[in-house]
Amino acid sequence: MAAQQFEKHLTPNDTTGKFSVPIAWLDAMPEFGEGRQQVLLRAVDGVGFGWQFICAVRKGRYKKPVLNLAEWGRFVSAKSLKAGDRIIFYKEENEFRGSQYRFRAQKLDAYGNWVDV
Repeated sequence: MAAQQFEKHLTPNDTTGKFSVPIAWLDAMPEFGEGRQQVLLRAVDGVGFGWQFICAVRKGRYKKPVLNLAEWGRFVSAKSLKAGDRIIFYKEENEFRGSQYRFRAQKLDAYGNWVDV
């Protein structure tokens, strides 16, 4: 069962460079650990494929979290994502599999419904 679900509509910068992670999402991500500026985020997309992203934050007061360009760029390309599409992120607790992160890419279909891609 998902605890808190987060949503972000992609900006042009998100689809051509690094993904700017909303700061509130950090609470649902894996722990960074003392003094660490990055963490590996293993996630499953909305159609069941696994992805690994590196989430990095800046030192200091303003964290400005981002997903690294390498894997994020592959994700954008594989999903043909564009500005206005959206990402749904949440941590799912499962009695049998344990915790699992979900990172769903969605587009609007011809009827105005959001669908996983």
